[in-house]
Amino acid sequence: MADWKGEVDTWWAGMLGVPLAAMRSGGAHAVSLDRVGIVAVDGAAGPLLYGPANVIPVLRGAMARADDETLLQGDHLAAALPRAGRVLGPAWYGYATAESLDEGGSPAVRPLGEPDLPLLARLHAQVPAAEREESGTTGLPAWGYVDDGGLLAVACLGSWRQMPTIGVLTHPGARRRGLAAMVVTAAAREGLRRRAVVQYRARCANTASISVARRSGFAHYCDALVIEIDG
Repeated sequence: MADWKGEVDTWWAGMLGVPLAAMRSGGAHAVSLDRVGIVAVDGAAGPLLYGPANVIPVLRGAMARADDETLLQGDHLAAALPRAGRVLGPAWYGYATAESLDEGGSPAVRPLGEPDLPLLARLHAQVPAAEREESGTTGLPAWGYVDDGGLLAVACLGSWRQMPTIGVLTHPGARRRGLAAMVVTAAAREGLRRRAVVQYRARCANTASISVARRSGFAHYCDALVIEIDG
C-alpha cells in the first residue's frame, strides 16, 4: 500500500471513530456520530458503513441485500433507516502528495489578498448559486488566475479536521483552458506545507471537477455519502 494511503486511512479512521483496520476490511461499525454513512475505499475488501449503534442491524441487512454500487446511491439505505433525512453524496475523494502534484504553473496565477475579494465576489455572481455553493470557494487563502483585471479561476485552501482541502471555481467563459488545474496546483502546494497529503472532494456526478483533480495529480481514494438522521 502506498504511504499516502496509510496516512489517509489513519485520518478517516480517526475522523469516523472506527478501528484503523476497518478502512480496509469494511463492514458495519457503530460510531458516536448522529448520522449514517458509507465509505467505499479503493482496494478495500468491501464498503465501510457506519452509524449509531441502534441502526447497525439495518446497515448489516442493507449490505446483505444490495451490491456496493446500489448502496452508494443512498436511496436504498435511506429507505431502510428510521428517521432518514437528506442524502448527501455520493462524493469522490482524491488526494495529492508532493510527488504526485502536477508541476505546471503560470505567471498569471498568484495568491489573492483582501484587495482581491471583490474579484472573487464578482466571479461568484457570474455562476449559478448551486455551482458556487458546491465549489467551496469561500475566501482566503486562495490562488487565482487573473487576466485583464478579472478573476477567471480560483482555488481556495480550507481545512477539515486538520486535513487541507481544495475548493475550485472557474468562470463559465474560461473553461476547457486548463485554468482550474493551474489554480488547484498552486493551492495544493501550500496545503502540502501543512500536511503530507491534500484532499479534493467533488460530487461523483461532477465529472468535470473530478477531471480537474486527476489532471492536477490527485488520486482517487474513496467514494462516500452521508445520510442525515432527523430528530
